Amino acid sequence: MAGSSRRRKRRNPSQAKSQGAPQKSQWLQMRDDARANRNRKRKKPYMFDGTTPPTPIHEPDTVWQVITLAALLDGQQMPAGRIRELFEALCGEGFHAVWAVVKDEPAEVLWPLFDAINTHFNSLPDPEEAAELPGG
Repeated sequence: MAGSSRRRKRRNPSQAKSQGAPQKSQWLQMRDDARANRNRKRKKPYMFDGTTPPTPIHEPDTVWQVITLAALLDGQQMPAGRIRELFEALCGEGFHAVWAVVKDEPAEVLWPLFDAINTHFNSLPDPEEAAELPGG
């Protein structure tokens, strides 16, 4: 059609500037800062030597581990049905390898293992101090 013209879409000058490298979201920045800080201050892992090679158990420092430990150690008597959950939170990524070794052993082995890991990290507070944990 003669006489019809195409309209060009004008770019807003502020849009042109923002089309460069995309900025990192606030969440990604918080996450990356926390990860960098974690790597600087992380203690050596406890090495569970019941597996070959030994399984590293890292200090409980994930959101899930901290919240779970705080909830389970809220100063009340530990319900027997939640001891596995406590052990899983303490062992983190190493849980499945360690669990495969300890699950069929006498129950008396569990508390000395808890104690050895706790002593290594000095991470589990006395149940009376659990309220001081984040979320406690």
